Amino acid sequence: MGIPSTPGAFLDAPKGKTFAPMDTLDPRNAMVYIYRPITRWGYEEVQAPVFFMDSSQLFGLKAGAYEWLELPAGTHDFYARRPLSVLYLKMVFEMPLKVDGGQEYFFRYSETRPLDMEELVANPEDYQQAGPLQQVPRALALREIADLRLDEPGVYYGGDDVKEKRWAPFYTYSTE
Repeated sequence: MGIPSTPGAFLDAPKGKTFAPMDTLDPRNAMVYIYRPITRWGYEEVQAPVFFMDSSQLFGLKAGAYEWLELPAGTHDFYARRPLSVLYLKMVFEMPLKVDGGQEYFFRYSETRPLDMEELVANPEDYQQAGPLQQVPRALALREIADLRLDEPGVYYGGDDVKEKRWAPFYTYSTE
């Protein structure tokens, strides 16, 4: 586990480019966007929550920011912890993140304003959720994420247990 490195928006507001969809480097992977709407409480944070995948530290997520994550298909241990100085004091959420290759996923992080998924979608059980992290429909996410800024470079996460060869544009793959 690394040292918390992302100051909150109170100290360093996100300054990157506004949202633009990304293509995956490998078409067998999933693209996951995680965003955090702007809230007053979020802008008063000194340190942003830090996200992890399979015990690897990925990024901190400030209010008004988004991050992208390219993942191989499968189930990954995904969680966030709240830092205090150089310690991680609290687990914010933990979930088995399930993704299919070639798909796009949007996750909304809000500790103060969660959405009522039963009002938004016909089958809320089809959407992943853990604590303040909610998978949301693409149309809703695109409205909310449009003006948010990329705070850190996105992450291509290959994981330690991925056995497939790296994708190349002229390889042919079996359909098995």
